[in-house]
Amino acid sequence: MRSPFSRLRTNRPTFIAALALAPVLALSPILGLATSGATTPTFVPIGAGYTAETLEQFAAQAAAVDSSGEVSILVLPITYGVDPLSMSNGLRSKNLTLAETRRAQIEDACLVVIEPGETCDVVLAPVLVRADASDPANVALVKSGLDGIYVLGGDQVVGMGVVVNTPFEAALATAQAAGAVTGGNSAGAAVESADMIAGYVGANGPEQGFEQGSVDIWTDDGAGDTTRGLSFGLQNVLLEQHVLQRGRIARLINASFTTREIGVGVDADTAATIQNATNLTEIGGASAVFVADPLTYASPGQFDPTGTLSIHNVATQVLPAGDGYDMAARRPIVVSLPIAAPSIAGRAFPSLATPAGSGRLLLGGGVPSSAVLDRLVAASGGAGSKIVVLAAGYLKPEAATKDAKAFAAALAARGVSASWYLIDAKAKPATVRAALSAAGGVLLTAPDPSLVRGALNAQPAITAAVRDAWLHGAALLANDAAASAVSARFTSDPRPGPSTGEIEAAAVAEFRPNSVTPVAGFGWVDVAVEPGIVSNRHWGRLYNDLAASPATGRIGFGIDAGTAVEFRPGLAAPLVVGDSVTLTLDGRSGSFAVGTNGTLAARWVLLDTYVAGQAITP
Repeated sequence: MRSPFSRLRTNRPTFIAALALAPVLALSPILGLATSGATTPTFVPIGAGYTAETLEQFAAQAAAVDSSGEVSILVLPITYGVDPLSMSNGLRSKNLTLAETRRAQIEDACLVVIEPGETCDVVLAPVLVRADASDPANVALVKSGLDGIYVLGGDQVVGMGVVVNTPFEAALATAQAAGAVTGGNSAGAAVESADMIAGYVGANGPEQGFEQGSVDIWTDDGAGDTTRGLSFGLQNVLLEQHVLQRGRIARLINASFTTREIGVGVDADTAATIQNATNLTEIGGASAVFVADPLTYASPGQFDPTGTLSIHNVATQVLPAGDGYDMAARRPIVVSLPIAAPSIAGRAFPSLATPAGSGRLLLGGGVPSSAVLDRLVAASGGAGSKIVVLAAGYLKPEAATKDAKAFAAALAARGVSASWYLIDAKAKPATVRAALSAAGGVLLTAPDPSLVRGALNAQPAITAAVRDAWLHGAALLANDAAASAVSARFTSDPRPGPSTGEIEAAAVAEFRPNSVTPVAGFGWVDVAVEPGIVSNRHWGRLYNDLAASPATGRIGFGIDAGTAVEFRPGLAAPLVVGDSVTLTLDGRSGSFAVGTNGTLAARWVLLDTYVAGQAITP
């Protein structure tokens, strides 16, 4: 979580360059302990937030290593600010005031978990810029017998710029080697792995998570490296934070594939206890841990010519409170028992060929790209053909009219004769049916999964005419929520509002089975469909849809915006069209449950991604 007093990372390249030119400090006697590999450390990454439950989980681990009767914890605000080399006096004062508030929350958590007769000594280290990390007085705060190190949330790049290769980091490494537990939230969790996800590159965000070069990955290249996580951080694993809340699953998979390391993403208001650097023994808090594992099945992958990741057989685990994970053996732990990797030998998807004589069926993931519209036009007969645009499931007819006109205009610009109609209470079935009977193609669009099925059911004659036109050879692009409606299953819940808070809250809630409503679609193709999965952060909807499905039917398509999946007669494996990615989730060999905190547990769900021109087959 970024400090409210910080700004955008506008000066990141400047201070990274400055650190690269700085001499490496001669700290070998202490730094050697940091890299000896002789420790069995405990880490408690927290995805975001300062909830009592997650702070108490960290404090309990610190208390468990105490032998003096006084649990000693050092709180670090190193991630605050925007420049690790300098900070104004005013900003320093504000950040220390905020950090003191957080220190008090950690102290409160410590007081809850200690045994009778124990005390807590929770100290704030005023280390906010690099010069602070060489101040002997601050280094002395990392005292002998320290039980816990807690890194506050903010900006992990700034945090590492403050401490990398300094006496302060070396002292922390010594404390950790002596048994101190390392914890932190958000950016403070990110620094807990030696190879660190530093953020996105440039203006990239969740929508570009599968794109090559979109993720800023800092790998630990040994002595003198200034672009890494903590020197004593977890090895051979990448830690991610806000993983569900901010739609960072794609980013985690991208980074895991790039580094060939296990990715462990901890969600907001959630804590994970990792002991001996390999065993995730406890998950606590409100949400879940997401594991991306490209190693178990040696996931083959590559970035296509446009830079989008195509990868197969990624083992994913959604682990709520009550579950654990063995990072060395790469398997989830349920009720103290490991669940071994299922065999995927001979893995195949069932045939998804559409009926003989039917036209091409395109399921679109949202705003269609030019490539998707071009494919519809070609499948409808090319320039001079007739395409009918239908808009259904809108709250306001004005919005439906706007979209229908825009689609008709885009098709007309491609030489098509395009007419448009609204499927609402005022629609005239005879008029629409007559238009459909003369059309070579249909574009059916709907924006709202909570309204689309009702709108189509309310006009059964029109819906039947659309299906009849497709079965008799007309091309059909079912776009956005309409793609869900014509599939076998989908989640019919309203989409969140436009605010960041609403989007993030929904992204977390959608991993709770009681927050989503899987329903049957019209079944024109036998697969579950979730449109806009990456851009809209609807990962939890598709995982929950699989959990609610019969075991043999647990295959779902996540079709991103700008992309469509094309089905046709005689083609068992549909094809991807467009600019982004289509992914499949395969839970046929997985297991599903509900954690003690009400969040979905999904173990051994396989993920594959596909790009334009690829057939959807494992």
